[in-house]
Amino acid sequence: MKRRLAVVLGGALVACALSMPTASAAEPPIDFQLPFTCGQKWQINSYDTDHAPALDLVREPDQVGTEGALLTAPADGVVNQSFEHENAGNMIQIDHGDDYFTTYIHLQSRSVKVGDTVKQGQEIGRVGKTGETSNGHPHLHFEMAIDADHDGRATWGQAGSERVNAWFDGVEYGGVGETWRNVASKNCDGDPGPGPDPEPEPEPAATTLAYTGDKSISNGSDAKLSAVLKTKDPDEPVEGREVTFALGSGDTAQTCDGKTDAKGTATCTVEVADQALTDDATVPLAAAFAGDDEYKESEDTEKLKLQHVEGRSYGLTAKVPLPLLPVGIDPTPDTGTVRTAEAETKSPACAQDVSAVILTADALCAEVVTSVGPSGAKATATVADVSIGLPGLPVIGVSGVTSESSSSCSSAKGSVSLELTVAGQPVSIPDTPGYEVDLGVAGKLVVNEQIPVADADHGLTVNAVHLTTPTGADVVIGSSTSSAHDCA
Repeated sequence: MKRRLAVVLGGALVACALSMPTASAAEPPIDFQLPFTCGQKWQINSYDTDHAPALDLVREPDQVGTEGALLTAPADGVVNQSFEHENAGNMIQIDHGDDYFTTYIHLQSRSVKVGDTVKQGQEIGRVGKTGETSNGHPHLHFEMAIDADHDGRATWGQAGSERVNAWFDGVEYGGVGETWRNVASKNCDGDPGPGPDPEPEPEPAATTLAYTGDKSISNGSDAKLSAVLKTKDPDEPVEGREVTFALGSGDTAQTCDGKTDAKGTATCTVEVADQALTDDATVPLAAAFAGDDEYKESEDTEKLKLQHVEGRSYGLTAKVPLPLLPVGIDPTPDTGTVRTAEAETKSPACAQDVSAVILTADALCAEVVTSVGPSGAKATATVADVSIGLPGLPVIGVSGVTSESSSSCSSAKGSVSLELTVAGQPVSIPDTPGYEVDLGVAGKLVVNEQIPVADADHGLTVNAVHLTTPTGADVVIGSSTSSAHDCA
């Protein structure tokens, strides 16, 4: 049959249906100690006459750490009760000999079973709030009692047991409505057993790092780098953490650090970017947060575009399919295609004299100049004099030719200056790209021909003079091309 217990306003189990007399007793012959870890301080409370001489104990200060506190045997003994009661919750009783036994009620857990021999200071359970308590607060309900019949059969709540004032370290704790503050446990000589497992360190929160800075950089200019650091779940910004950025890789990497703000954004600037131009014109970017005790590490990588330019210029090229003696002149002089992200100049030696059956030219020069911070290219071609005499066409004379093409990530522009004669007569040339001089059906002569460069952000090919005929002749004088790439 289950025991039935009464609960009073003091918040602890105080009585049972069967009588349990209360008796005064002299100091026990047993060295009872407070049933807690050595050095801990506890508050001891004795309430009204229904509750006394039982005690309720809570941790000092302010009851913090009461629940789950290690409960240790106050003296050597044998466990004679260990079970869960419907009202008392988890409870333990220890027979200490010399007719003394102690009882522990409302435990969170029990570490011993009936028949176990325990030593003073050995763990027997943990403090809790199981069962029925009027205030619902964790505490230890403690009772000390004697076997009045001296027959070794008295147990908690049964005839023959008499509750007495408790004794800890030679001090009596009893009476009605008493409170003792900051009573330190001197239960220090026994083995408390393994004790509680140490509280695990909180797991650092997972993070994500997303690069948000410049997607295109230019050598010679500052590269503005940024990234946003957030927790992974939930998605919240992480403030006050350092993020390291590396532009490029290996020995050429340029690094800087930034600290995240309230929005989780870290920014830094690589002053005067200096990276090599690769086939795909990209530069690796790595952003990394090293992690700490609170947040896990994270990183992000990107391939940034490296702004670069291209340019080419040449003085003259000609293809004339004459019967029996075709004429072919490769671009002369020719810079070839210049592709770079650096500042440099390409200027082959000028050609002083070019002569073919239908064409003569003097002092032809070509040059490409590139710059950085920001990226830019300027191609220039110059020719002093050219004379063209194709069958079926009047003689064409060109002198003082300058062709220029300039490109950057903001624009491309071209210009031409020259003097033109057809059949010895001067021709007035307006400042209009793509001006066509009338040669009739025998040929087409275009001055200041400007053609956009395909696959470039900005780019222009400028031909000072371009002559074509229905028979397949194709002559270009003073060609300059420039273009800018990967600007955005």
